[in-house]
Amino acid sequence: MAKLDLSVDPVADYERKLVSAEQAAGLIESGDLVWMPSSHTPGTIMALLATREKELRDVTIRSVIIPNMGWFREDAREAWDLQVQYALAPDNRQALADRIVDFHPLHMINQHKAADTRPGEGRPIDDLLLVVSPPNARGYVCVGNSVWDAVSSARRAKRVIVETSPGVPHTCGDSWLHVSQLDAIVEGDRPRLGSPDPDPASFPEADRRIAKNVASLIQDGDTLQIGLGTHTGALPLLGAFDEANDLGFFSELTVPGTIDLVRRGIITCARAELHPGQFVSCFAGNSLEDLEYIEDNPFFQLRSYEYTNDPKVISRHDHMVTLNGALTVDLSGQIGVYALGPNIYSGLGGQLAFHLGAFLSKRGRAITVLPSSAKGGSISTIVPQFDKGQIVSIPRELADTIVTDHGVARLLGKSVRERAEELIAAAHPDHREQLRDDARRLYWP
Repeated sequence: MAKLDLSVDPVADYERKLVSAEQAAGLIESGDLVWMPSSHTPGTIMALLATREKELRDVTIRSVIIPNMGWFREDAREAWDLQVQYALAPDNRQALADRIVDFHPLHMINQHKAADTRPGEGRPIDDLLLVVSPPNARGYVCVGNSVWDAVSSARRAKRVIVETSPGVPHTCGDSWLHVSQLDAIVEGDRPRLGSPDPDPASFPEADRRIAKNVASLIQDGDTLQIGLGTHTGALPLLGAFDEANDLGFFSELTVPGTIDLVRRGIITCARAELHPGQFVSCFAGNSLEDLEYIEDNPFFQLRSYEYTNDPKVISRHDHMVTLNGALTVDLSGQIGVYALGPNIYSGLGGQLAFHLGAFLSKRGRAITVLPSSAKGGSISTIVPQFDKGQIVSIPRELADTIVTDHGVARLLGKSVRERAEELIAAAHPDHREQLRDDARRLYWP
């Protein structure tokens, strides 16, 4: 990456670095590590890169979601080492199951530590690909409402290749780069991207009960983090926070309805210990209306996840409440977040970081939410013990509060037998008797 140089003429520097998308794709060499932070997929450049398959070897492409450019094939692996960090897209999940794509655990806690501090252990970023706004009059481009590690990674990368988009909103915080820090610029016309909030009427009854149970745990002045997920994503829209006052927000991202809590005066951040009067996240806004509201709005401070997802920083909020989903929990308190057995379903993201932060917070609470059953009620998500091969995301030593549609299990400070009793009480009624039998067999003499 070129060093920040404010002495350059930004207009001339911009024009000097303008290249075609084909030229930008041509900068990537065999053996390179290509890094794309979440939501920063320059589709035109990636499509042209894919056409170079026969001339490239061992190019590692690492991102939260890998765009499907026709390279999810066994015979393409000589050219591409595709490493997905969050197997959310169905084609990514299938490619992972087929062993065509590798999984790169993304925990967001010191994500770049190996490359930064241990030469030879971690791979440096060769090519950072971003989507940014056109430059302003002073030569700065904005990464928009989706900061992730875009700016901090730009300081590490050998080359920063960007595609401009007039749809990228201007945001406040650590979300800007100067043209002198860029190596190649492709002018694009991608429109502003947003998704409308879902209709609250579309959520199942289980999510409504979960939201009601969560509401019983929220207190005035709490600082919230809400994780991405079907059930956590429903919480703002189903009224889980409507009765609280002066809530704060310090999070990795927003889910639908979060920005509306600001509009309605529920999230004010007035009592936030670390950034009073500021809404802090590394991704903000879901709908087009949200993006218009946060644009150039200093109440919303966008920061790198290397800051927002640092447990030491998170724990400085005395009343930190984190809300994240899971797929399964066993009776001892072990939590499986993103896999069933060894089969990966999504990814860990920042959940462990925020769980740790809330766990260490003076009066914090780390809440894990999940429906009590799956597949039409035939399967209990609360299980006696995990089967062999189950990936454990959060160990039982860190278990705190589990919320289902049938209750709240408070596990902190309790023995295994006491935890089993709490979890059985929050399990689906159809499965409680079997869980009791299994608990007696496993944990009672």
